[in-house]
Amino acid sequence: MKAFSLLAVLLISISFVSCDDVEDKSPNQLSGTWEDRFYVDSVDYWVVNTLEFKSENQYQFRTTVRQTETGSDLGYRFYYDDSYEWDGETFSYSPDLASWIDHREENFYVPKEELNAGIIDYFRMPTASLVFEENNTKMIFQENCQEDLLPCEDPFEVKEYVRVY
Repeated sequence: MKAFSLLAVLLISISFVSCDDVEDKSPNQLSGTWEDRFYVDSVDYWVVNTLEFKSENQYQFRTTVRQTETGSDLGYRFYYDDSYEWDGETFSYSPDLASWIDHREENFYVPKEELNAGIIDYFRMPTASLVFEENNTKMIFQENCQEDLLPCEDPFEVKEYVRVY
């Protein structure tokens, strides 16, 4: 009986471990706000790329500037709201209306109202591979290169986002 009890406990333990290994590939996996932060020493500011997933297919991307890594935003450099598709492996998006800082602007950031609105004209549907790590608190964002349209010797830069809420 003692051996049977130990065997039952072992089987139950294995089932819990195997459940933890299954990745959640639902839209809820994306939910929340994700940040990619980096310090720009030439201007002494933190630049933050934020992906905020607002619903199952709506998100916002913004690039803001901060004095400290996790402080409040001082202003904007880029912004758009758009829709996306997520099949559990490939993130497809195609923003068309966006706002960005004027390249002639002397300031490194401006209030959101002072960004210039424009159209982003993609000649392809951008996609990215998303990999989640550290119990879905870290997201590796790797934009995919379409070899039939672009030279792909140098892959796009990998972005590491952390979930902030």
